[in-house]
Amino acid sequence: MLTLGKIDHIHIRVSDGAKAAEWYDRVLGLAPDARFKHMQEGPHSAMMLANPSGTVRLAVSEEPGAGCLAGAVAFVVSGQDFLEWIDQLAGERVLNRDGQTIARDSVHDHGFFCSISFVDPFGNPFEIVSYDHTWLSGKLKLKRQPA
Repeated sequence: MLTLGKIDHIHIRVSDGAKAAEWYDRVLGLAPDARFKHMQEGPHSAMMLANPSGTVRLAVSEEPGAGCLAGAVAFVVSGQDFLEWIDQLAGERVLNRDGQTIARDSVHDHGFFCSISFVDPFGNPFEIVSYDHTWLSGKLKLKRQPA
């Protein structure tokens, strides 16, 4: 049986490519990957943004009126990194889907993992997830909310 290796990239549509590139770099640490510069030209152009290790890539294309994926792109991190991401997102005044600024009380307790949901300036939804649930429950004093 054939199996998939890993996700190569997630394609994100935005209405302003320059604004998106600045936001993704400043907030998520994803910068243009020079190896994919040739993809920025032509009718199906996209700017490939990547983290420094190249393990996370987003192909961002500019389309008038674009934004708002149907689902969310979720990134997994350690418990300690999860806390740091909450602070990073809060410091950047990143909003959740309800238009509220991310804060430590924005964490969703799913019983065996925790998540924080947010949107980019174009309404595309993202999540940061950690499976270090027990450790985070103690640090954040989480109380599981009913489903």
